[in-house]
Amino acid sequence: MSEKIISIRFLSFKGFSNKRFAFAQMGISLVNPWNHAGLLFSKHLGVGAGNGFSVWPNFSMYAFLGVFKSQQESDDFFETNVRWSAFKNQSYEIIGWYAVAIKGHGTWNASNPFEIATDPGNGPILVLTRASIVWYKALLFWFHVSHASKYLASKSGLLFAKGVGEFPLLEQATLSLWESEEILDNFAYKSREHAPMIKKTRALKWYSEEMFIRMRVLKTTKN
Repeated sequence: MSEKIISIRFLSFKGFSNKRFAFAQMGISLVNPWNHAGLLFSKHLGVGAGNGFSVWPNFSMYAFLGVFKSQQESDDFFETNVRWSAFKNQSYEIIGWYAVAIKGHGTWNASNPFEIATDPGNGPILVLTRASIVWYKALLFWFHVSHASKYLASKSGLLFAKGVGEFPLLEQATLSLWESEEILDNFAYKSREHAPMIKKTRALKWYSEEMFIRMRVLKTTKN
């Protein structure tokens, strides 16, 4: 049986009309989810301003995350889906990755579509951390996140990182790309910036739902 393929794209937009179109698509996706043969799960996500970890949105960038039954069905979506083609044609740059999940836990809207696959053992590591934030703890959460995220840009071995979300302030996720698992583990569990955040998360119980998925990159795509 084919392993599920995770496809992630970040799309950048220029010009008022293109940005307005992309913003409208963000709202449409909340009531009219993406649909295609073999598409098992999808999210249309906004991106934070600045380095991506901000309460303010970046109206020039959006992200798409899809889980497909197979690579073939993922390829078919990006080649033939009419809605995706319209979205893509308004953008000026797209960067993304194909990956398989190799480790993880938690739920996203009470489900977990990320089937753990056999690790191919090579390629960079993508990490998705996602959470629903308890509404009355949101300000405290964002205060700590904005402080900790300042250190990400200078981290050796970090290739890409953005904060993304479905709803401002309360439905948030982070997508980051690392050169290797060793570099990722050193940051996640040993760094003086990130390790304390893990402890605060457990102590302060910011989240009503959370998810962590580690993915092995199979291919990078850019156009």
